[in-house]
Amino acid sequence: MYGDRGLALLAHEDQWARCAHENTVLLPGGGISLDWVAVSAPAPSRWDAERERCADPRPTPDPLCPAGITHDRWCRTWRTRPLEGCVEVTAPNDTAPAPNRPGALRRPTGIAIDGLDRLYIAESAARAVMVADLWTGRVLRRAPVQGRPVDVVARSGGMPGVFVLTTSPHRVVQLEGDRRACDLVRPLRRPCAHPDLKPARIAVLAGDVVVLWRGGYEAVVADVTGRELLDEPAATDLEGTDDGLLVVALAPGDAMRRFRMRKGSLVEEEPLAADEYDGGAVTIDPRGRVVYTTTGEPRTTQGPRAKHARTGAVTTFRLDSGRYRTRWGRIFVDACLPTGTVLRIRTLTSDEDEVEGAMPAAAPARGIPPVRDPDDTPPLPPKDAMAAVVAQPVVPRGDAGALGAVDPLVSGREWATYESGVVAPPGRYLWLRLELTGTERTSPRVRALRVERPGHALLSALPRMFSSVDEQADFLHGFLTPAEGLLHDLDTAAAERRLLVDPLTTPDEFLPWLATFAGIILDRRWPEDARRALLAEVYTLFAGRGTAAMLERMLRLYLGRDARVVERWRLRGLGGGFLGLTPDGLDSPTVAGTTRKAGMLGHFTIGGELPGAGSYERLAHRFTVLIPGCLTQEQREVVDDLIRTHKPTHTLGEICEIGNGMPLGRARIGLTAYISPPPGRSTSVVGRTRLGGGTVGTPTLASRLNETRLGRVRVG
Repeated sequence: MYGDRGLALLAHEDQWARCAHENTVLLPGGGISLDWVAVSAPAPSRWDAERERCADPRPTPDPLCPAGITHDRWCRTWRTRPLEGCVEVTAPNDTAPAPNRPGALRRPTGIAIDGLDRLYIAESAARAVMVADLWTGRVLRRAPVQGRPVDVVARSGGMPGVFVLTTSPHRVVQLEGDRRACDLVRPLRRPCAHPDLKPARIAVLAGDVVVLWRGGYEAVVADVTGRELLDEPAATDLEGTDDGLLVVALAPGDAMRRFRMRKGSLVEEEPLAADEYDGGAVTIDPRGRVVYTTTGEPRTTQGPRAKHARTGAVTTFRLDSGRYRTRWGRIFVDACLPTGTVLRIRTLTSDEDEVEGAMPAAAPARGIPPVRDPDDTPPLPPKDAMAAVVAQPVVPRGDAGALGAVDPLVSGREWATYESGVVAPPGRYLWLRLELTGTERTSPRVRALRVERPGHALLSALPRMFSSVDEQADFLHGFLTPAEGLLHDLDTAAAERRLLVDPLTTPDEFLPWLATFAGIILDRRWPEDARRALLAEVYTLFAGRGTAAMLERMLRLYLGRDARVVERWRLRGLGGGFLGLTPDGLDSPTVAGTTRKAGMLGHFTIGGELPGAGSYERLAHRFTVLIPGCLTQEQREVVDDLIRTHKPTHTLGEICEIGNGMPLGRARIGLTAYISPPPGRSTSVVGRTRLGGGTVGTPTLASRLNETRLGRVRVG
């Protein structure tokens, strides 16, 4: 619901899968697009092949001993040369080719870098994995492996260590640096019905290990349990990501296939062009680009290589408003319409509960998710009735979707909100048919669709004569819809602006903007709740800026606990209470009295200062902030900034962390003195020891320490 009307929403992939599709596919996460087919690159001419061979005389990669490629956090490319026994390193700004020099490695194939920046190289001929540290440039060890290692891959999530794929026997082992030996993860099972395949490549897809099995004219991608995920005879390498993206490299000249792991199955996306791919290896760099090997330097893919269908359509299932004779309102579509693409919408309404001659169901060409309870899908529209409806184009809403009646469900510059209207008589049920028109290279994409139910109610504000005839009422309702929609969007935006200026309801990203109204800059080190509470009280707080109460409240908002500001000038002179005298000792001093007879409270001063020369310089314009508990380094920095920013300019302040408590006899009272019993006496607990009982004070005072108010007896 928004305002005075509701919305019929079509956005989830389960909803799109229940619609009738014609030459359309489902997008990851929901949405539709035109169907496509992969297009192979044109075969290079004999002249181009000869020129390429002369430009780089390196031998052609051996398919039985494939190369490896990976990237480090500095975006440097590490590539193995199995036939030359070396590893090449290419920085992002390097333009000169690496020297063609033989190395000491024995058939290096797979290569990977783990989360601790350690390099792992699988030496197939040596039956070992070499481990090196990229920070120090030193070789840590050469770990022997049972079997022949053919590929390595880093563990997901930046964790230390790699998975090593071996043959003879077929296993997946885990290796971590120089501290742990190889540990068996689980036995590697061969895919069913493929007895002649051997493991060739390994990847980590969404946290799970997947293996590419090859042999003869077959190639299969399966998990470690042998469950087959993809059958692609031309597959040469694969690479996966933590978010479920799988890139499968095919033979040279073919596009690279992309898949997205969704609910345990692979959903194919548009393939990527990979010119000059040599059939070696493929990887994904830290920027998310697909990089592959060539006979020369590594290259990145050149964008999608697919041929789209020119036209397609999606017919929705029946949308129910809940009331008969409902006049539907505007249609909002979140879509991406590149140049040369068109989107049109047909609308059909009805009040009949039963549908005769319904359109047959048709699944999308790609990306079909498992539909739960397909028999519960509402019926599709009558086929003949929908064909007689005239299609209406959509128009962009501009920036009205940002604060208007409908918030966009997607973000990004390529996505926009488009608008159309329901050109149909009143009816409880509504069907929509989206007709997509594109080119071979581009296709319109639709992410979400929303319909107002009911539409505006301006007809009820007009005389009945204007709506007494259905045809006239339908025309007038459609004629007033654009103007009413603009007014409705303005009213809704005004209501939402009220929420934006409320610190308790505005989104987090609007808090800095809201703080500019008060002329302050929010500290990102503050928790979000503390920043919202500060903005809610900012005008009241800044009215008392420079006072102790304002500073205490600011510290309370940030720390979540009370802090006290103690001004030192309040501690000069002696209080009326005392600690430390014995019954047969000196007399107690009086306020403003001398110390020649009684001394300073027996043997020491409790937080006070004796009047005299220099006391003004030591006490005036100075204060201490007492904070219960302990502060972290970041909290101390924030508190320092608060004190320095909001204290009077001529004053000096300091922080005193009280910690977890102050037991008498051991703790320091933050400003000037220590509290400790005389030698030979036990420690007293404040609130439980009676003054004058021989432990604290003299017998002439029959009061309790906890009954003496702070401010009269100033401790610390």
